[in-house]
Amino acid sequence: MVESHTTETQTDLLSQLVKVRTWSSETKSGDLGECDAIAEDSPIIPTITSTNDNCLSKECPSYEDCFVLKARRRALDSDVVVVNHHLFMADLAIKETGFGELIPEADVFIFDEAHQIPDIASQYFGQSISSRQIQDLCKDIEIGYRTEARDMRQLQKAGERLSQAAMDMRIVLGDTGFRGNWRDAIASPSIKREMERLTDALEFVIDVLKLALGRSQLLDTAFERANLVKGRIERVCDVTITGYSYWYDTSPRHFSLHITPLTVADKFHEQVEMKGGAWIFTSATLAVSDDFGHFTSRLGLVPKQQFSLPSPFDYPSQARLCVPRYLPEPNSNGLADKLVRMLTPVIEQNQGRCFFLCTSHSMMRELGEKFRETLSLPVLLQGETSKQKTLAEFMELGNALLVATGAFWEGIDVRGDTLSCVIIDKLPFTAPDDPLLKARIEDCKLQGGDPFQQVQIPDAVITLKQGVGR
Repeated sequence: MVESHTTETQTDLLSQLVKVRTWSSETKSGDLGECDAIAEDSPIIPTITSTNDNCLSKECPSYEDCFVLKARRRALDSDVVVVNHHLFMADLAIKETGFGELIPEADVFIFDEAHQIPDIASQYFGQSISSRQIQDLCKDIEIGYRTEARDMRQLQKAGERLSQAAMDMRIVLGDTGFRGNWRDAIASPSIKREMERLTDALEFVIDVLKLALGRSQLLDTAFERANLVKGRIERVCDVTITGYSYWYDTSPRHFSLHITPLTVADKFHEQVEMKGGAWIFTSATLAVSDDFGHFTSRLGLVPKQQFSLPSPFDYPSQARLCVPRYLPEPNSNGLADKLVRMLTPVIEQNQGRCFFLCTSHSMMRELGEKFRETLSLPVLLQGETSKQKTLAEFMELGNALLVATGAFWEGIDVRGDTLSCVIIDKLPFTAPDDPLLKARIEDCKLQGGDPFQQVQIPDAVITLKQGVGR
């Protein structure tokens, strides 16, 4: 079911909500990625998406119509199940809690695009808590008060106090789009004080919800969620435990706190041993200079067999690599203008049919805007609609430039002459403030290694090969 419990009433959000409601009555899968009416980064998505936190399970009036339940039933009855890496890792995490399973047991596990797995596994073997989860909890408390516990005015007060504490915490964490070291941050008196206020407000919510137990399924679930949030906050704030990277990030309205294991090798190896069966990992970019060690060491794998197959493409006669000279420094002012002036004739001569792959969203947006001012050809920009619709439009036009970032660097296959030129703005080294990268650098240093040679260069090589492979 699609519902919105947000207090926002902006016309554009309401318009998008109407489009999603119309789509929801027609969809067979429930996958929002198939809803072309809204952009992939639309602010409406978090307000209409059920999560592990607010799912009512069997108590939900739409339980039998639930797309997740139907997908789970189909999977358990199937001989071959195709899922993405995130769902597989989520399944491992859920089984560890004893909750159940999403994916049935199997004899063979095959991972395509396996180079992505170490970073995804790091996310699922760590923990995180976000202010969005806290605000969603507060919204459900408000709904529970207004619908089923109107005599408990304290519920509303407790929810409002917790919501305000989360907003105050977001303000004290500072700049938008920032990623920082949580160990350092929580040592700050102002942040420590706000965290104590947030914890006090959460404990007050738990005390009040305890009085409402049995009044409604929504409030009973909120009580369990509040205790879960409390446990996660306590864990993230205990920065004395070694072997983890502690970090936080901020968006315009929210913040998230994370702990990420420095290495997932032991944990992943344990899962492989526990599940048994055959595990097969494939990708066009698993090896660096024909060496699989960079990949296998990160997952604790001891391969029974490993081999690299030659590419079916005749690159020497079918491809040309051009590297322009005298470009400005990567982060200097005016780089986008220089790139547009230099590459407009190339794109025009090639009659579009180009991907321009960027290493940052800011560069993507700037280039997209400037190319639309200078090119006579159609210019598509990632994020303005769904990924599938953007790709379909690119193929249908046949003479377009698509300016994109991460999502189009890999896993995209445009056959024929519709895509005949790929442009990359700079070597794709991971941003130095990326917390996963920081964790791996820290782990590499602890083992006496050279992080630049053993971590950063291999990562850039793999990402570059993926981008060129388009």
